[in-house]
Amino acid sequence: MTAPDAALAERKEVAAGAGLASFGLLVSGIFNLLLLTVLTRALSKADFGLFSLVYLIQDTTSALLPLGLPAALAYFVPRRGDPGARALGFWTGGLLFLLAIPAALILVVAAPLISSDPQSGVILRLLGLYILGDFPGQALPAYLLARRSYRAFFIVTLAFAISRFASLAIPAALGASLTTIMGWFLLVAGLRLLMFLWYFLFAAEGSLSRKHVSARELLAYGFPLSLSTLVGKLNVQADKYGVALAASKEVLAVYTVGAVELPLVSSLAYSVTNTLVPTLTLTHAKGDRDGFLRYWHGSVEKIATIMMPVFFYFLILAEPAMRLLFSAEFAAAAVPFRVYLFLLPLRLCSYGSVLRALGETKPILTSSLVALAINAVLIFPLYHLMGIAGPALASDLALFVNIVLLLGRIRVHLNLDWSRVLPFKHLLRTTLVAGLAALPLIAVLRIVKGDLLQLLVGLAVLTLIYLILGRRTHVIAKGDLHYLVGLATLRGLWDRRAARSDAR
Repeated sequence: MTAPDAALAERKEVAAGAGLASFGLLVSGIFNLLLLTVLTRALSKADFGLFSLVYLIQDTTSALLPLGLPAALAYFVPRRGDPGARALGFWTGGLLFLLAIPAALILVVAAPLISSDPQSGVILRLLGLYILGDFPGQALPAYLLARRSYRAFFIVTLAFAISRFASLAIPAALGASLTTIMGWFLLVAGLRLLMFLWYFLFAAEGSLSRKHVSARELLAYGFPLSLSTLVGKLNVQADKYGVALAASKEVLAVYTVGAVELPLVSSLAYSVTNTLVPTLTLTHAKGDRDGFLRYWHGSVEKIATIMMPVFFYFLILAEPAMRLLFSAEFAAAAVPFRVYLFLLPLRLCSYGSVLRALGETKPILTSSLVALAINAVLIFPLYHLMGIAGPALASDLALFVNIVLLLGRIRVHLNLDWSRVLPFKHLLRTTLVAGLAALPLIAVLRIVKGDLLQLLVGLAVLTLIYLILGRRTHVIAKGDLHYLVGLATLRGLWDRRAARSDAR
């Protein structure tokens, strides 16, 4: 096989595996959306507001306190290779368990100080126990992704998503109390911990010797990334904390439902880039800038092909979507939902993950700090000026500045002109085609009656027109539809290319 043929085969293999892994995260995101649907209907507004606050604390804690160690695996495991990879994964999980202990103690001991409500105190204690299992469990999917074991990553991600959904949705639908619901949620953390221990102790191959692991090296890479994650997470959640301080639990419940990004962001755009980090790391280590850009820009173009029509679809049909998913009580959630939608065209990849592949983590922290400052300054003035649309707009503006700063650093590192940082011409053409295809949805909204019917007819109309225009303008390539069908039918679970990736 010639060098160009080998490079093409490698790109197809990575695309097949990364697509399968990203599809797993997309399914996980859909389960999270379904969870919101169940909980908003099963719980009272006051209970859902309390759950939203507790879940917010859990989400923030689980993302911030691991100090970037799971993300560090994606950089060091490909470079280390065998026999030290297994040791890196296992002992990283051990470090994560140690980090969980003080966080758990704080929640368990200080629960009465955090909230005087007895029910809230019990829930916070259960949350403290939850993170003891959740933290080390985070190392397993991160390790599988770093090893480019895409099929195993998909299975583990799906298992986590289903068990998480079942532990919260089923007891809520049966009328259980929040305390009981959190008790079942605790079992999910136990499942993660058991899967982590079983895999590294019995299934994985390689040495478990600590001589292959440098905690200092992991922390030196991960700690700046952790701080940037901390700031970035606060930036994403700052508007919700702001609404919690400025409004009632009922308003927070409505805002929480609407101020949510579609699963396509974290489950597709971010996950595709994250799955490419090991490949981008190796490509950059070889000094292959053109290959680096082919992988990165190619993923951005494919993501835009999906993101742009989704953006226009929900922008026009936001009201029926909110009413259908969360009931007419939450119809006002369409306001922050629409504002949040404008994040969709911005998040075509995880720009921070691209920098991670380049070995840089400090610029991610700097840009996140700037974005947080902008968000903090604008949240309350915009809330008082625009109502619940204001905090969402503050998040949009902060993210835009963040992305510009990250792209600037990537441009400098790769020595690129601004015109080459992103495939701007392709992105503009995709946006125009998607916008034209979505125009008939305005008529659908006026002519068709019923929320479900509006959404179904709108989807059919948009899909048909977008496919026709996309093929004629070459926005949609010949192989794109075949690729999407392969993902939807889970062909990657038995595809030879995915199997070869797992064999590594």
